[in-house]
Amino acid sequence: MTRLGWVAIATTGIALALGSGAGSATAARRHQAEHPRHAQKQKAAPFRCAAVRPARLQFRRQLGETSGTLSWSVPRSAATRARGRRAAAWRVSRDGRVVVQTTKRTLKVNVAFDQRHRFVVTALDSRRRARRCSAAARVEVRYRMPGAPRFLAVSGDESGLLLTWQPGEQGDGGRGGYRLLRDGVTVGQTNGTSWRLAAAPNRTYSFAVVAVDGRGRTSAPTAPVTTTTSHAPPTPPGGLQAVSVSENAIGASWQPSTVRAGRVTGYRILRDGVVVRQLDATSTVLDNLAPSTDYRVSVIAIDDSGYASEPAVADTRTQDPVPTSGHAHAFLLASTDQSFADFRAHYRQIGVVHPTYFDCTAAVALEGKDDPLVTQWAQARSVTVLPRINCQRTAVVHRILTDPATRASWLDQLTALAADHAYDGISLDFEAGAASDRAAYTAFVQELAQRLHAAGRRLALSVSPKVRDILTHPRSGIFDYPQLAQSADYLFLMAWGIHWSTSDPGPQDDIGWVRQIVDYVATIPQHEKFIFGTNLYGLDWPGGGGPGNTATAYEYQDLTPLLQAANATVRLDPLTDNNQALYTDAAGVAHEVWFPDADTTARRIRLAEQAGLGGVGFWRLGREDQRIWDDPLLAPGASW
Repeated sequence: MTRLGWVAIATTGIALALGSGAGSATAARRHQAEHPRHAQKQKAAPFRCAAVRPARLQFRRQLGETSGTLSWSVPRSAATRARGRRAAAWRVSRDGRVVVQTTKRTLKVNVAFDQRHRFVVTALDSRRRARRCSAAARVEVRYRMPGAPRFLAVSGDESGLLLTWQPGEQGDGGRGGYRLLRDGVTVGQTNGTSWRLAAAPNRTYSFAVVAVDGRGRTSAPTAPVTTTTSHAPPTPPGGLQAVSVSENAIGASWQPSTVRAGRVTGYRILRDGVVVRQLDATSTVLDNLAPSTDYRVSVIAIDDSGYASEPAVADTRTQDPVPTSGHAHAFLLASTDQSFADFRAHYRQIGVVHPTYFDCTAAVALEGKDDPLVTQWAQARSVTVLPRINCQRTAVVHRILTDPATRASWLDQLTALAADHAYDGISLDFEAGAASDRAAYTAFVQELAQRLHAAGRRLALSVSPKVRDILTHPRSGIFDYPQLAQSADYLFLMAWGIHWSTSDPGPQDDIGWVRQIVDYVATIPQHEKFIFGTNLYGLDWPGGGGPGNTATAYEYQDLTPLLQAANATVRLDPLTDNNQALYTDAAGVAHEVWFPDADTTARRIRLAEQAGLGGVGFWRLGREDQRIWDDPLLAPGASW
């Protein structure tokens, strides 16, 4: 259907300016007076404006056209009264310039958008002379803008939005496209009536659409439509499996999670409800776990908006650890992780561990604490745990052994200590006791052993070395070997110390002296209860040693790089079967070092084995010469 734009009078684009009847008659008389010949002709053929005056001057154009039809008419009644006296033609002017003369009462004329034109139609007589019979109209050709799109709607969610609308009224520019605004900013243009676009979760958007016609003119925007996206968290990871891969490790694997929008950035791993780590892989290993223990593994997917899925859950149990089949005794420093690491590396060669948990104080109190990790780790592998009760205070040892109330209190405390922590027993290290307390010490040990044995526990004693029994010896006189062997389960024979930190430089365990110790112990009844103990550290004396030049203790793995850096001269002393090193430090001070290694230790182990002692023990685990553990006599399951 062709749409026509009718020009209305005045405010809508056309204003008619027609000569009135009175005005026309006056003009005619004036013309006759001035032009007698014309007046004569008028009399012959009267030309009355009332009969020929243009009327109903109208302009109309089709939408989008820059031309239109100008039309006019004459009054029907006047035409009837003045039949035969009509105008011969019409002259049409536009904006003061003649456009054309025509005998028709319609005319196609050009116009310009956004312009105001003045059209004048004048009647012409038979001689094509203009008469003062005319009509005028003002035509304002307004550009019709496209109408705003209608019925804008938005649907969708965080995975994407769909906008739809319907066209508005067409304007002079014809159909063009549509411009999409998001939050007042243009995001694109399309020729269609829909638009798909991405969306972020938990965001509020305001959309509007503007029509653009073929001439680039725009409509008013639609009323804004607002939408708020929600967010769906990731799906739980699928197919979670948790399996024990060792006595202290669990492996977990799962299928990737999915998201409606965004992406999964990682997976949060929980062990028994506690976050362990977060990673972007779909498998992991949880280690440093206790053996023979049930664990619950949970995996939660996390997306790039920080949303978490429901957890995927799986239960499993760590494997039972391989039990030890070793027989060595070893002291373990509770104050260093390296000592525990060394124990973990060689536990299958160790039957009894003596962790250094407890000490006596000057006030005769028992202080210290258990380390559950060490204790439970060892016991889970069938390693006997005998915590060391260390007391190197002669006066304190004397009071514990001889004061009735203190003695009873300590016996109660030690018995309860073993029970409270489920220890396998106690390792008593009262090596600073006076020789005069020999009988009191033996009685104390007898009663403590009875209490522990009654509860199914064991007692180990650290005893100073001796080549014969000297009742007044300041270090070994307190230890009555035969009597103690009747009560205790183990007597840890500390077969070193012939030289010490404030003595002159020399080997701590001269091989000749060690042989005498072993030979003497072999004469003791129940000598199989004696554990041959050897040191795994060396001493470095500066300036010739002695009380004024105290030696520094070094473990083997710390000592060897020091000697290399100092360009030390190192040799094995064949007489004492010990390593000696000599060097001068940066300050010009001479040093003398004596230390064991795997070879010297192996020869001492064989002495003890050949003498029929009950085993070998080490002070202490840590950074010793690791070749020691290659000794066949220390192999798991080896018979002593």
